[in-house]
Amino acid sequence: MMTKSDRVRRGWPGRAGYEAGVVLIAAVGSLAAPVRAAVPAPSLPDLTGIVTDSRSAIALGKALFWDQQAGSAGNACASCHFHAGADTRLTNQLSPGFTDITKGPNGDTAFGSTESDTGTVPAGDMPSGVPAGPDYTLTSADFPLHLLSDETDRNSPIVTTTNDRVSSQGMFDQQFQSVLPLGLNDLCGPADGTIFHAGAYPARQVEPRNTPSTINAVFNQRQFWDGRANNMFNGVGVFGARDILGDPNMRLIVLDAGNNLQLGSLQLNDASLASQAVGPPTSFREMSCNGRTFRALGRKMLLTIPLLQQKVAKDDSVLGPYASKSGQGLAAQYLYAALISKAFDKKYWASPGLWDIVNGQLVKSKTGYTQMETNFSMFWGISIMLYESTLVSGQSEYDSLIGSGDLVVPSVGNINLDCQASANVDPLLARGCKLFNRFPFGPPPADGVRGVGCAFCHGGPIFTEIAKPAGTTFTPFLTPVPDVNGVLDVRDNGFANIGVRPVWSDPMVGGTDPYGNPLSYGRQYKSGQVLDPFLQAAIADGVSIQPNIASGAVSKLETDGASKIPGLRNVALTPPYFSWGGYSNLRQVMKVYNRGLSRRDIHGAGDPNALGSACTTGDSSGSGPDGNQPWPVATSDCNTNTTGLAIPLGLKDCDANGTVTCPVETDDLSALVRFMKSLTDPRVQCDQAPFDHPSLKVLTGAYPTDVNHDGKADDQTFVLPEVGAGGYAASSGFCIPNAGDLFAPGMQARSGGARVSQ
Repeated sequence: MMTKSDRVRRGWPGRAGYEAGVVLIAAVGSLAAPVRAAVPAPSLPDLTGIVTDSRSAIALGKALFWDQQAGSAGNACASCHFHAGADTRLTNQLSPGFTDITKGPNGDTAFGSTESDTGTVPAGDMPSGVPAGPDYTLTSADFPLHLLSDETDRNSPIVTTTNDRVSSQGMFDQQFQSVLPLGLNDLCGPADGTIFHAGAYPARQVEPRNTPSTINAVFNQRQFWDGRANNMFNGVGVFGARDILGDPNMRLIVLDAGNNLQLGSLQLNDASLASQAVGPPTSFREMSCNGRTFRALGRKMLLTIPLLQQKVAKDDSVLGPYASKSGQGLAAQYLYAALISKAFDKKYWASPGLWDIVNGQLVKSKTGYTQMETNFSMFWGISIMLYESTLVSGQSEYDSLIGSGDLVVPSVGNINLDCQASANVDPLLARGCKLFNRFPFGPPPADGVRGVGCAFCHGGPIFTEIAKPAGTTFTPFLTPVPDVNGVLDVRDNGFANIGVRPVWSDPMVGGTDPYGNPLSYGRQYKSGQVLDPFLQAAIADGVSIQPNIASGAVSKLETDGASKIPGLRNVALTPPYFSWGGYSNLRQVMKVYNRGLSRRDIHGAGDPNALGSACTTGDSSGSGPDGNQPWPVATSDCNTNTTGLAIPLGLKDCDANGTVTCPVETDDLSALVRFMKSLTDPRVQCDQAPFDHPSLKVLTGAYPTDVNHDGKADDQTFVLPEVGAGGYAASSGFCIPNAGDLFAPGMQARSGGARVSQ
């Protein structure tokens, strides 16, 4: 039973807050506008003077996103975003705990279970009892990765837990030497197989966090789970103004009005997708041999035919007019240089000569790069942003019901307040909609279905707090609420620590950029290191920041362990779930929320939940009473960093701990799952335009062999066929099942698994 003190401690306002909420709902009355089916347009930057032909820019972005030649070893952006914009592969998708700060600067490099209170699963094993390791193939028995003796009690004895992640395989661990023409794999040094290997041979590395979907990502005010992809795109890197302040060589080459070359950068707000796009191509785990620069990638792509190794459908909604007559790649007149010249102002590409940027100075060099090669990061980021801005999903069952009036969802701002359903709506969906949207405290309404307040974080038409539709204002902080001591908490808007994983297993937005600056807006504000122009402007205007923050009243940060709040559209197509991929189906996720997530209370010195810290009280989500202590926390009280509904919800679970106690039609968890399945857009399921694409060689693990004698394990691959605007036929087996389950029949069809007609 949740007490009033529980509510206050978790960051909710208690009875007083509930009554205030009732007053708010009553006060808005007829002013509460129902959410309509149409998804609003996303915010995009003004590209005047930069982009001269948006159609060519979108074509360029789509080609670059899907082109396998971009990776040092034959992998594209799409290699991790080919399944409803995400990834459901099973083999070589396990990564050790690289983000675990208790394991030193490089994190944990060992796979498998790290803890078991019951002794059931030995260290180093998977929950299924099989030894963990690289190139492992996941099974349904391996989930959830955090398994408790009593799934309804987050403090019950641990059967097994781990700091491993289920993520996406990317690049071999090699050192870059040079690029080769015609899209051949880069020339790189010997591969290291110390951590990732198949048999005796090095295998592809796996990322430290689960792959989020690219669909509707254009609405995110910041990108990546830790928010490091800045809202402001600088043209050269991920971190916005921090790159420009921190590295004098992070610059573009620009022709000024007098036709003279100058060093410069961009300041494009609402361009977080561009900031995100320029990260993976030079990441040594994702797409690049270690040390490859964007200039080198530019040279490689300018020396080949776009999509040379892939097929393009003649009716591709974007690339069809550019495709070669044979359907293999793009036609010769549409080389990347031609597309760039058509899409972008010539001041960014027209100058001859070879150049280097040394200590912030532009230097002529016989071994340097052209202006077009040097500025390739800008062309890449902006064009992919424009392509991904077309990947907007808003034609789901939910949207149809809203449009017909069979569902009515009153809202204030970006918070949905209730859900009213007609008799035409599936009763289970209607129940789920009410549970999802209604205010979580106080007596239930007359129909007996009380709310759990999912919409407080997953509100609005995109179902996420971090969304910024066109014409809206995005504030840096969520309205603070008092903690157990009456001290105001503050968190970055769009980021929350809900206690899924211990704070020390991944700092998330509590981390720093490569220059040592806080990623978190809240930590920047508190520390006085305000570098992001967005935050500077919000502070200057005095309106975008809550008065109690501006007055200095805030002394508690909910920053460490806080991750981006993802949108929920198409969520049933994109298992596994959470930033660590630790849950294979939506029902497991609902069980985790129902028990109040997975934070662990700390009771006394030596409690293993403190993991070597000085804490004797608090919980595993905390980093001190002010939320701002370094690890290990130099205080006896970890307090808590969790937010909102990180509390036991008391929902009806008809198969708790494997015992079936009631029919599905009365089951609250089934109702919530049914509601989330209603958010699936069938166009996304079958890759209908704008979600159509070229063919793709999907990497599906490694063989323990080296047939070509390159010193690396041989890739297992599957070719996903190209598809045009009409999408895959239901009979093809490539339409994604709307199952919300990683192991549902047909869920791995796009990576070579069994196909099931939908």
